[in-house]
Amino acid sequence: MITVLFGGSRPQGNTAQLTQYALEGKQYNWIDLTQYHFKPVRDYRHESKQIESYIDDYQLIIDQVLESDTVIFASPVYWYSVSASVKAFIDHWSESLIDPKYQDFKTKMSNIDFRLILVGGDCPKVKAKPCIKQLEYSLDFLGAKLNGYIIGTAERPGDVMKDVYALERAQEWNAVLS
Repeated sequence: MITVLFGGSRPQGNTAQLTQYALEGKQYNWIDLTQYHFKPVRDYRHESKQIESYIDDYQLIIDQVLESDTVIFASPVYWYSVSASVKAFIDHWSESLIDPKYQDFKTKMSNIDFRLILVGGDCPKVKAKPCIKQLEYSLDFLGAKLNGYIIGTAERPGDVMKDVYALERAQEWNAVLS
C-alpha cells in the first residue's frame, strides 16, 4: 500500500499535482496532514514517564504509515524546510520511540520505502536540499532510508506541470511503484 503524507496548504496546488502525477493509475491512501491536529511533542526522554495515550491525531496517522509499503512525504518548501504539518508529524516519532505499544517502531519504519516530493519557487533544486537532509537524518536515526526524492519548480499555480525534469522523475517513480 502507498500512503501519501501531504503537507501543502493548497489541496490542488503544485505539490499535489506533481504527487498525483507520480501516482497516476496507482491506488494510494492520501492523508492531508493539514486536516489533522498535532499537539507539541512530549519529550519524556529524561523523565520516568511513558507515552500511554495521544491527545491529538498522531496515532491515527502513524498506524496507517506503519501498515504501508511506501510512504511519500509531499510538501512545498517553506522557508527552506518542509511544511509545519509534516514537521509536526515527524516530531512525534520521538513519542513512538518511548511508547510501549510501538516497541517495534524502528523495525517497522526500516521496512518502508520512504520517498519525498518537494515543490518550491526560488531555486528549489538548491534551496530544498536542507529538507532532504532533514528527512534523511530523521529516517537514518530509525534505521530507515529515504529512497528517492523529486524537486519540482513552480512559482504560480500549475507551473510544476511545465517542469520537464520533475515530470520525468515522476514517470520513473510511477513505473516502479506498486
